[in-house]
Amino acid sequence: MNVRGIMFDLDGVLWRSSKLLPGARETIVELKARGYSVAYVSNNSMLGLRAMQEKFAKMGIPLEDGELCLATQVLAETIAKKLNRATVFMIGSKGFREDLERCGLRVLLEPEEIDYLTDYVVVGADWEINYQKLTRALRCLKQGAKLAAPNADLYFPHEDGLVPGNGAVLAAVAAMAKRPPDLLVGKPQPNLLISAMERMGCTPDQCLMVGDSLDTDVGAAYAAGVRSVLVLSGTTTTRDVERAEKKPWRVINGVADLITLLEQGE
Repeated sequence: MNVRGIMFDLDGVLWRSSKLLPGARETIVELKARGYSVAYVSNNSMLGLRAMQEKFAKMGIPLEDGELCLATQVLAETIAKKLNRATVFMIGSKGFREDLERCGLRVLLEPEEIDYLTDYVVVGADWEINYQKLTRALRCLKQGAKLAAPNADLYFPHEDGLVPGNGAVLAAVAAMAKRPPDLLVGKPQPNLLISAMERMGCTPDQCLMVGDSLDTDVGAAYAAGVRSVLVLSGTTTTRDVERAEKKPWRVINGVADLITLLEQGE
């Protein structure tokens, strides 16, 4: 098995909220010691690059420059390439805003500007979503703004169970616009995996995608032409796998079993 690069989802794979999952740190350290390239591909739209780097440090998982490939980053980079100095109205977190501004996008804050100058309405996870923000989004879309989001995840795992994802809010905004998003980069789209493979210098046949979701992680792997390894430490059960139309290449209980899988080869 000619594997050179391994891409990991985060929530449900390496940790669940603030709790590190068994063997996560040790597995990453061992993989790097064996010469594998590692990347982290996450739909997370709450933390942003800086806060995610801090979380890795808190978890004690080694992280090098370029290994993080977040949907917020890729979305910001994609918008910036499409329209230099684009203006955006954002539903989302402080970390999301930082990632947008890091790419040269202007996040509008004043109502007078938002309603008439917005190029893109961008929708991320927002613990403080309210009717006022939805109203602003509606008015921007009616003025011709495009709709973009880092992902369409309806929910994600938390310490005490599942919680709504920004896909739930995106669905409401898209319903008001009467059209799907103009730009969506998160898994199951292949964008994050393609970006990560470019950073690692690997081709699809040299990579594995390790995730806990059939819809997003396995779906993205299929879209990118990459083999997928599903872990049962997150949102998916063996019964879900049995019923799935698109099945993962391999299934393991948790990330701690990955080294053994690699040693077994094909």
